[in-house]
Amino acid sequence: MRQTKIDMESDKLKNLIEAVLLASDEPLSINKIHKLLNSKTKVSKSDILSSIDDLKQDYENKNIEIIQVASGLRVQAKDEIRDYLKLMFSERTPRYSRALMETLSIIAYRQPVTRGDIEAIRGVSVSSSIMRTLNDRNWVRIIGYRDVPGKPAMFSTTPEFLDYFGLKKLEELPELPATKEPINYNLNLESNSLEKSEKSEDYGEIDNDSENLITDKKTTPRIN
Repeated sequence: MRQTKIDMESDKLKNLIEAVLLASDEPLSINKIHKLLNSKTKVSKSDILSSIDDLKQDYENKNIEIIQVASGLRVQAKDEIRDYLKLMFSERTPRYSRALMETLSIIAYRQPVTRGDIEAIRGVSVSSSIMRTLNDRNWVRIIGYRDVPGKPAMFSTTPEFLDYFGLKKLEELPELPATKEPINYNLNLESNSLEKSEKSEDYGEIDNDSENLITDKKTTPRIN
């Protein structure tokens, strides 16, 4: 059957959106996709949304998918091929100390928090290298200063943190267990993450109370 002009234009838009998402090194919002495409051709946001729905249907029987994270949409490999991707990225997966992952988890679950709050929960001091790494990764930021003597900085997570761990909002974090025992914040955050493709490197220090390094995990690597 001969394809109509409308169908061909719809396919062209769908292919353009797919190419833009694949080429981007960061999630793209609908507004950004609309701005990019509308600079060259007239297209509505509703058309873009419709084309994205079509792409999702196209991907149903493939090993890639479109997911929504805090900053927008991205194309990534599906979770079921994780074991294959591990072989590709095993030597490039960054590793973080347990102390760093626990610190990040406490900030995620208890934000906004000060370093004093974190130290009170963990029972040990927070090294400057850990906070520097979290800032360098743009996973945490200072959102203000507590109105107490010394005016300590209050830390919160960023949209980049949500993107990295495949979350749209903080409410999607795994629920903390209802227990009076000390909570292992680190494991709760890890359970929501998968592999990330990146150059291998050790981040953060190994505390005396935790000598094991944790392999950093993320949503299944994006296809690029």
